[in-house]
This record gives sequence, structure tokens and C-alpha cells, in this order.
Amino acid sequence: MGTARRPWYVRRVAVPAGDQPIRPASSVLALRPAAEGYEVLMVRRVRSAVFMGDAHVFPGGALEECDRSATAASVVRWSGDPEEFPWRAAALRELAEEAGVFLTDPPGVRVSGQGAELYRALVEADAVLDADCLAYISNWVTPRGAPRRFDARFYAGVLPAGTPAGADRAEVTEACWVKPGEALQRAAAGEWRVELPTRKHLEALAACGSPEAVLAGAPGSGRVARVEPRLAFAADGSWRVLLPGEEGYEEAGP
Repeated sequence: MGTARRPWYVRRVAVPAGDQPIRPASSVLALRPAAEGYEVLMVRRVRSAVFMGDAHVFPGGALEECDRSATAASVVRWSGDPEEFPWRAAALRELAEEAGVFLTDPPGVRVSGQGAELYRALVEADAVLDADCLAYISNWVTPRGAPRRFDARFYAGVLPAGTPAGADRAEVTEACWVKPGEALQRAAAGEWRVELPTRKHLEALAACGSPEAVLAGAPGSGRVARVEPRLAFAADGSWRVLLPGEEGYEEAGP
């Protein structure tokens, strides 16, 4: 991993911090067909963000009370486990807020607003966000030592070719459709900051030949493995991000 730059997890703390509250969060890998393959939607977080500032990520954010509300229940279609409802609602809300992309029925509906206001606008538009079309693909937990910690569920969904996207300019400064392999190349060249969880998802996408293959390979809500990276620090201040099964993971502690 190298020692030239601390990861975003610890960029704002000098040493590993005590345990932080873990907030539930959702993120969406929005996919669309393209010439010779497919693209994924990525956004660039504002530089001032405490969490992953200036990084290229997938649209997403923390769950809010409005995602558990009766209004959300009336405009987000989900026929599965009720416990998962707010995660899926938040995923679709964040996708709409940050990038202006709406997975609606009927298709093509776009409304304005944030949080509860966005849900109310969907009621007035007589449209629903379709959470049934999302595939739950992974669950990552931010390691100890971060200024913010999240229990993040990642979903994937397919949109029509040519679906536009645009940054909200508040939480994200850019929104673009990019082929997974190209995003990895930009990260390798130092053009984009792409942190470990995002990179691992891009690598998995790059191994799939189509959006349909991504959805087909999803493990399903009851079989998604929980990934909990750990930070290992040395006396000289160097660090490593370790994944389960890697050497030194157990010694790094919870």
C-alpha cells in the first residue's frame, strides 16, 4: 500500500482514534449500457468533506429518519424484507439527490428536493422509486480510526443507455459515467483518488461483461458477506489497510 500518504480513514487524526458510532449507510452502483460494454456512475465528493473528501465514489450516504417514514413507504417500492427497506430507500434517495438520477415507475420522472421534501414531491408526481430493481451486492464497515464510521450496504441497478447525470454541487462536484476499467486506470495514474472499498467494487465490475452479469452475480440479501477492514500501524507511523484473511489482520484487532 505504501507510506507516502495516509488513507482517508486517518487523514484527519494523528493516531487511531477510539471507536466511533457506526451509522447505517447506502451506496448505489448505477450501471448503464454503452458501446463495447457498460458504464458505472461515479461522483467526486467535495474536498471539504470529512469522509472521503475529494474522492471519486459511487453515489450514497447515511440513512435519515425520512427513509423510515410513512411517506417514504408510500413512494418506494420494495417487496422484500421490511428491515432492509430504509437502506434501499436511502440508496435511491441519495442517487437522486447527488446525481439527479431517478429509478422511477413510471420511468423518466424527475423531481426536486432533499430528504423528506423529495419523497413528498414524488407523492405529488404520482411516481415511485423502484427498490425492487436493485441487487444487494456487498456490505462494508469503515474501520476503527476513521473520523466517521459507516455500515454501508452497496446496491447495483441498471438504467437505460444515455441516462444523464449531474452533480448537485453541494455534496459532490462532479458526476460522470465511466467504464470500470477506465476508472481504475485513472486511479492508477493518480488522476482520481479512489479508495479501497470503491476500488474493490470497480475491480469486480471490470470482471463482468455486462450490467446483467453484475446483477446475476449478486449473492442476495441473505447471503451478503460483511467486510470489515482493519488498520495496522507500525511504530514509524506507516500503515496498512488489511482485509479479512490477509496476514496481520487478526493482530490488528477489531
